[in-house]
Amino acid sequence: MKFLDKLKLRRIAVAAAVGGTIFFGGNAVNAAPLDNDTWAFREAYTSQSTSTSVYEQDMTLVAPTFLVDVDSRAQVLQDGSFRMGGTFTWTYTNLKKNYSTNSTIPFYIEQLDTEMTLYVQRRGKWSKMLLPGLPSGIALLWKSTDSALMNEIMNAVKAVEVLKDTPDMRIMNVTLDGTKFADIMEKNSAATFANLKGDKLTEEKEIFARWLSAFKSTDITFTWTVNKPTWTTATTAFDLTPIMRAYCRYVLDESAAGRVVLTDEERDLLDVMGYYSELHSYTTQVPATKDKMVNVPAGLQKAPENDDSLNDVFSEMTTVIKR
Repeated sequence: MKFLDKLKLRRIAVAAAVGGTIFFGGNAVNAAPLDNDTWAFREAYTSQSTSTSVYEQDMTLVAPTFLVDVDSRAQVLQDGSFRMGGTFTWTYTNLKKNYSTNSTIPFYIEQLDTEMTLYVQRRGKWSKMLLPGLPSGIALLWKSTDSALMNEIMNAVKAVEVLKDTPDMRIMNVTLDGTKFADIMEKNSAATFANLKGDKLTEEKEIFARWLSAFKSTDITFTWTVNKPTWTTATTAFDLTPIMRAYCRYVLDESAAGRVVLTDEERDLLDVMGYYSELHSYTTQVPATKDKMVNVPAGLQKAPENDDSLNDVFSEMTTVIKR
């Protein structure tokens, strides 16, 4: 089976979830001796509101031969549920044949308890698939107010630099220890595999293990701007490039060792992503007014389960249409 068939391009949802992670809940965290900048981070982190919150997010993956853009809005509700809706746009350029193709795919993500479901619309019809592992684990962090988990996240903070601090705002550069964060993700995501078994469980665990290895290989850096009068997130900007590159290089290493079979096109794509791509996300908190809420798209109730619903995207993007 081809690697990208096994990968199933739904993995873009992983990056969409990663892009705005961690800092959208608040609760008491046990005090500990801190330097001034880390104390400033702790104050902002623990003061975040636990009411319904809405975030707009733009994520871009740029490389010499393609552009992926994810525009979405996410909502964390007081009842603990999580929603995200938007569009995933992919543009691919075949440099050898001087030809470009593109596609825009509407998507909707919903998480209840530990179960995350991704819905995608293809040719006017919705289908659904489960997303265990990393996406589900990260979504749990979006809405967590558990003090033990928040302490673990604080312990993963490697460095904080306060860039600006006024009565109105606080801007910080934050570095997380990749290994500690991966350990949190592994522990936090365990329950999301509960309903899987056999080959499906093995496949998802393999994908999850690759992501954990990618996180452990690098630190995670972001810039966080907080509105101090309301203690809400104004913006969060993540540079996820090192994680994406590490993941792709890990797959290439597996291919070189004979554990994964890649076609030439798949190897070329992963090579570009592993060495030349850049992945960035930018998240903005918006007022949780009625017009900003994430609505459930019509037609989801009858959406069939289909893990293969995005398998044709790579083929469409890399196939030159004969005229």
